[in-house]
Amino acid sequence: MKGTCVIAWLFSSLGLWRLTHPEPQDMTQCQRAEHPVISYKEIGPWLREFRAKNAVDFSQLTFDPGQKELVVGARNYLFRLQLEDLSLIQAVKWECDEATKKACYSKGKSKEECQNYIRVLLVGGNRLFTCGTNAFTPVCTNRSLSNLTEIHDQISGMARCPYSPQHNSTALLTAGGELYAATAMDFPGRDPAIYRSLGILPPLRTAQYNSKWLNEPNFVSSYDIGNFTYFFFRENAVEHDCGKTVFSRAARVCKNDIGGRFLLEDTWTTFMKARLNCSRPGEVPFYYNELQSTFFLPELDLIYGIFTTNVNSIAASAVCVFNLSAISQAFAGPFKYQENSRSAWLPYPNPNPNFQCGTVDQGLYVNLTERNLQDAQKFILMHEVVQPVTPVPSFMEDNSRFSHMAVDVVQSRDTLVHIIYLAT
Repeated sequence: MKGTCVIAWLFSSLGLWRLTHPEPQDMTQCQRAEHPVISYKEIGPWLREFRAKNAVDFSQLTFDPGQKELVVGARNYLFRLQLEDLSLIQAVKWECDEATKKACYSKGKSKEECQNYIRVLLVGGNRLFTCGTNAFTPVCTNRSLSNLTEIHDQISGMARCPYSPQHNSTALLTAGGELYAATAMDFPGRDPAIYRSLGILPPLRTAQYNSKWLNEPNFVSSYDIGNFTYFFFRENAVEHDCGKTVFSRAARVCKNDIGGRFLLEDTWTTFMKARLNCSRPGEVPFYYNELQSTFFLPELDLIYGIFTTNVNSIAASAVCVFNLSAISQAFAGPFKYQENSRSAWLPYPNPNPNFQCGTVDQGLYVNLTERNLQDAQKFILMHEVVQPVTPVPSFMEDNSRFSHMAVDVVQSRDTLVHIIYLAT
């Protein structure tokens, strides 16, 4: 999100609306009803703002729940704010040195690009792990959460942070200390990967330069859920034969994956992905193909997603809600497989469903037979499409492109009310 201020509740809201959980017999009526919409101006009196001179591109936000503080990453800056009123606690300048800037200019990049854009901001215990593009030489630091000037160590940001501020990325830290990042691995951005580093488990990545694994993806979000790490993104659909189109995906890997032996060395053996469907039903469905933002409600196992039309088409946005069980069901089903470039994409039975996540009790190498590794190398895409909770998107708006969302759940007198904040 670019701009010169951070608004309370994470986003400067274009609007918010409420979605209740009706009884099944009321579902049809609920789909027909208009959701109440409240504009940004109407909630203005209850919002707080933070502005800082010369600070732009407030793109990363995270919380320190223990101290009730908000940590914000902007271009060349880190800020600590009071969560209650967004008052400034600490501001830290984190710029590139002159030599790094000159090297960036020599590669044909502009002054605007050769800055330090904060793209990773993660809390782990009493430390803040943060990475910046650093003029196309990404770098990461571990800092004290209570004093952002106190740097404990500095490491390369390669495979942890994008080189370019224009490249989308996502990252998370697990309780075990592993960093999962989905980002571009190289300067030109031609080698996207989902990569695990740090911690005690071996570093692993998606297969390099293989469009069936990742095909020009734009990464959106990631979540640590149970035995898996989930990633949400949009990419050029390799299975679509009639011209170029973008599909939205949910992907996952097992957290105890240790990679292959001989085959798939240093590579995921449990990477799988499935298409997410968000569309307006009809004789000819109208598809919102491009995922822009997600929000996970762990207490209800729901994933909210903003989907838009292609940038070259008429602007339209929709919110679709997915149950985690529906995503798991797609991953348990058959694969979609193409024998060679001239063959059709056909369903293929899951040859070894238990290979999805071996347990430590069974031994880490129990599933690493040559046959299993061959299957893991070629069976990536699931045949079943993940369908949303309701056939009609929960919210739709034409002539708008939503880009960010946040969801809150409050208890009303007789039902749970989902309040959704949407921003352009």
